[in-house]
Amino acid sequence: MKINRISYLLFLPWTITFGLQCAATSEAFLRSTSLQYGSPLRMGRKNQLETTKKLTVQRIQPSRLNQGRINESGAALRGFSDDNNSGAVEANNRKQVTLRELLAEVIGTFLIVQIGTGAVMSALYTNSLMGLFQIASVWIIAVTVAICTTASISGAHLNPAISIAFAAVRPSENFTWRKVIPYSAAQLLGAGLGSATNLILYGSLISTFEANNGIVRASSLGIASAKAFGEYFVAPVSMGVAFLAETIGTAILSFVIFSLTNEKNDGVKDSFIPPMIGLTVGALIAVLAPLTQAGFNPARDFGPRIVAWCAGWKTVAFTGWWVYIIGPIVGALLGAYVADKILYPDSLKHQNR
Repeated sequence: MKINRISYLLFLPWTITFGLQCAATSEAFLRSTSLQYGSPLRMGRKNQLETTKKLTVQRIQPSRLNQGRINESGAALRGFSDDNNSGAVEANNRKQVTLRELLAEVIGTFLIVQIGTGAVMSALYTNSLMGLFQIASVWIIAVTVAICTTASISGAHLNPAISIAFAAVRPSENFTWRKVIPYSAAQLLGAGLGSATNLILYGSLISTFEANNGIVRASSLGIASAKAFGEYFVAPVSMGVAFLAETIGTAILSFVIFSLTNEKNDGVKDSFIPPMIGLTVGALIAVLAPLTQAGFNPARDFGPRIVAWCAGWKTVAFTGWWVYIIGPIVGALLGAYVADKILYPDSLKHQNR
């Protein structure tokens, strides 16, 4: 116990220092890129609309400047041609931006799952990490890094429940319901790739762990080794308590995200948003992981379950799966609504403090 306490004391300052350094070094970058893509993570609804209008004006100006040449019949053929070319270029640009956004969601979710569940595997199969504090600290780092590296491209949703909440509660020209399914698919793919990577890396250790503990993957005992992929709740935790825990945990996470990114909230610098979200995830893991393993993210849970099913856990892999999909969606909508419609309503005028 003395060694574990010492390791905690050594690990905590390093984690806090990393978060502060990440925030400080990313501030200039986030500010320089905040007007390039109307990221819902970092911009309010008003700024998003203004940015979209600016981008639209910039795209159509070249077409207007080239409409001066008219042939003898008086038909603006040159201008008509330029408009068609401009429209094609604009459509191509929109397609490229969407592909980049989806790629960013894949990469960001991959980082969260590969690093976060990698910490769970390290603790479960090798006893390298001891206790929730160390595991939660790794999740803080994973979430912070994932957001910092993808926020300027896609808004760093990295969670289908958060994407649904943005479309429902804070829709914008940059993010509407038409992007929810592509974003969710990208997040699921990233989670699956992250989990598959861990399966390759830890495959032999998993087999050794199962052999030492008499675990057969496809049996009821398989949850003991499968819990490093998806999340599970076991007795005495009931299904109702598990659903409530996932709903409340995701509601808190969503509330924090929507409050920190609301344009009326000037209390936090943009560059401090990623570590604040990461710290929120870490705190929720420390409190709720003993009940449900703290999912709060349908992609982070379901993607690894698919990998576990393919790896031999079969139907055991999907035990209680709906709790970790419906609960987070309900919670994300509740948290977003409280933040945007009650705490920071549209009627509330921005006040300088």
